[in-house]
Amino acid sequence: MHPGALGDVILFGHLLSALGGRVTLLAGGEKGRLLKAAGVAAVAMDIDTLPIHEAFADTPLEQCRLPKLLGAHGRLISCLGGGDRQVEARLAAMCRTEDAGFLPVRPPHDYPVHLLDLWADLLGTPAIPSDPCPWKLDSKALAAARQSLTGIAPEALHPSLVIHPGAGSPAKCWPLEKFLQLAKAFSSGGQQGGRPGGVVFVLGPVERERWPAGTAAEIARGYTVLDCPSLIELAVVVQAATVFVGNDSGAAHLAAAMGTPTVALFGPARQEHFAPRGHIVTTVSAGDWANVSVARVLEVLESLPRRPAGRCPEGVPE
Repeated sequence: MHPGALGDVILFGHLLSALGGRVTLLAGGEKGRLLKAAGVAAVAMDIDTLPIHEAFADTPLEQCRLPKLLGAHGRLISCLGGGDRQVEARLAAMCRTEDAGFLPVRPPHDYPVHLLDLWADLLGTPAIPSDPCPWKLDSKALAAARQSLTGIAPEALHPSLVIHPGAGSPAKCWPLEKFLQLAKAFSSGGQQGGRPGGVVFVLGPVERERWPAGTAAEIARGYTVLDCPSLIELAVVVQAATVFVGNDSGAAHLAAAMGTPTVALFGPARQEHFAPRGHIVTTVSAGDWANVSVARVLEVLESLPRRPAGRCPEGVPE
């Protein structure tokens, strides 16, 4: 169980992949469907539609609907309900298991390493690889997303650079004008290598709500703009990209998980706690966004190695 945002659920997915086994994932709608399509979960259930409140109530379990909906499981790993012994016991009983681990969604501020390392320590499992094999979408989900994108923004199926300029918090966002300067420098410097998609900007609902009217249309005058794609569509786009640049956001975690060389920009957030995990991930970290220049990010982009080959199982795109 993980009721959190996209980036948090993707990190949780890396944990589940490392543990192995047949997984039933409880997460917010689209996030669960994404991880199911990526093969991380065998079953995805929308946690927002389930009677989760029953875990926090005193209703006898035999009168609750949640145990029947969940079914029996050999193990429970949850980022929900930890710290409340009664809730922990009820959730374990609802899953009909005595093997239950409850994980924090954030490490202590002074914790020296990554959240995934903390989770592994708490569960007593081996360390989770910092460069996991890329996720691969199942053929049905992949075909449907490609068909949808062909009708919306075919250029997004062959991008050289994907930029996601948003994040859940405004404090996590490198200024939009910097992203635009980066896109211009990348294009004029011949970095797109003749690929037809060039630079693609991906926008989410938060950007639409937060930005002044007309901002997206202004970006679209110079670049392809993909507006509020589904998470599976976003996975297809970032996987097809040569490189990805974005803030500390779910999109950066997804790009890294799909095996795309990723540059993740961290302002006030702790990159040592929350850096995306993937084959090729570089973080640019600064306590003040004024310390992150376009030239610095462009230099990082130019130095990224290509996707490695031959390490992952056959059938996984590299």
